[in-house]
Amino acid sequence: MEMQQDSLQISEEIEVNIQNLYQYFHSSDDVRSREFTMQSLKGSLLYLSTITDTDKLQSDILKPLLQSGEGRLEDVLPILDVELVTDLKSAATGMLQGKCAILLEQRMDIVLVDASAKVAHSVGESQNEQTIRGSHVGFVDDVYINGQLVHQRLKNVNLVERHFTLGSESPTNVKLLYMCDIADMKVVDDIIANLLTNQATFIKSGGQITDRLEGSHLSPFPQLLFTERPDTTVSHLMEGRIALLIDGSSFATILPVTFFMFFQAADDFNARWWNGTFFRILRLISVMIGIALPSVYISIVSNHFDILPIDLVFSLKASLENIPFNPLMEAMFMITVLELLREAAIRLPKSIAATLSIVGGLVIGSEVVNANLVSTTMIVVISLTAVASFSLPSHEMRLAIRLISFPIMIASAMLGFAGIAFSFSFLFMHLSKLETFGVPYFYPFTPFEPRRILTTLVQLPKRIFGSKAPDRRAS
Repeated sequence: MEMQQDSLQISEEIEVNIQNLYQYFHSSDDVRSREFTMQSLKGSLLYLSTITDTDKLQSDILKPLLQSGEGRLEDVLPILDVELVTDLKSAATGMLQGKCAILLEQRMDIVLVDASAKVAHSVGESQNEQTIRGSHVGFVDDVYINGQLVHQRLKNVNLVERHFTLGSESPTNVKLLYMCDIADMKVVDDIIANLLTNQATFIKSGGQITDRLEGSHLSPFPQLLFTERPDTTVSHLMEGRIALLIDGSSFATILPVTFFMFFQAADDFNARWWNGTFFRILRLISVMIGIALPSVYISIVSNHFDILPIDLVFSLKASLENIPFNPLMEAMFMITVLELLREAAIRLPKSIAATLSIVGGLVIGSEVVNANLVSTTMIVVISLTAVASFSLPSHEMRLAIRLISFPIMIASAMLGFAGIAFSFSFLFMHLSKLETFGVPYFYPFTPFEPRRILTTLVQLPKRIFGSKAPDRRAS
């Protein structure tokens, strides 16, 4: 809601001005004030704690004010950048830039002085969401630095912060960020209620907090989006979603989410729309490859050899000779080996992990074929499946895709193509029923909205199709 015009004007009462500034920022928890007395006049400092240097505020602003004798307020401050404004909107705009607003009795203006905090040089680079042309700044483990990174990119009075301290034995700081003018306040209230009911005495990791926010713990699909990019977080905030920053975690948690949000990458919006559309569709195809390719191969070899051309039948028969296991056992064995190699590469140092990849890809892959444990065609199928799953931007969605492929492979080995059809029917039924904080997970297909399907699957150029207001349910 917009403030009334009267509340934008500076009042003769300093308490009224302070209250109006708090209301202008929607009583966000990062708006702080400090009262002082200067030459028998009552004054107050207002600033945003997230983007203000408190040491500079205390030494360069508050201390000179308290020690001042006679003279104007502007003359006692040892700061070059001093600005006078005559309305609260300009004062709020300055505060969003890291400035401190000084209010003093008997004055119909507000003094703005620079006290902005510089983001620490220890800010890291995004490791899991790398981009070619976009920003290379990533979140760190400090929740306050992460808050600065968000405010640095989103200077808006509607950005509201809510601070929480969880864990009685070892307090953990948590920040909840949302745009109060476009976010669903019912979802915000539900998240706050969930956080306040967390009675854990010790927070081991951020996952202990985020796991409580999932609507269905039995679903294999991720219901929270994790990002280590401040620009991606700001983009989701401007689409009406909510971000959760946890001390000790270098990721922001975005909610509520939809299924198709997990297939968007930062490079999609930095490249031309043709390229962004191509790679987004390619990721959707990779999902189908990751889920269905091993199952289709097992189904063909086990039950439906007659659908293949005769030349391909001879080729497959030749590769399957002397293999003692059925196709399902082959696929299970190779996927297990692949997961073991992936897990070992994550846990080992990077220098050794590179060697392990060569050993796993060349030595193990070739020797299992020479030992007649796995057919060459199965090696190709599992390799394509692995590459397809690795192309997804979200680590949680990659794990879900690999997990889902196991029961579908079993169904295809037992019932052939009918098993695959039944499996996908159950899969789509589950996606259609799943919700995250009241938002349909499979939107815009459920509920079906044709106008949103095209913008979800294809990155359209705004210059041609125009920009529309963000839909908080859309991906």
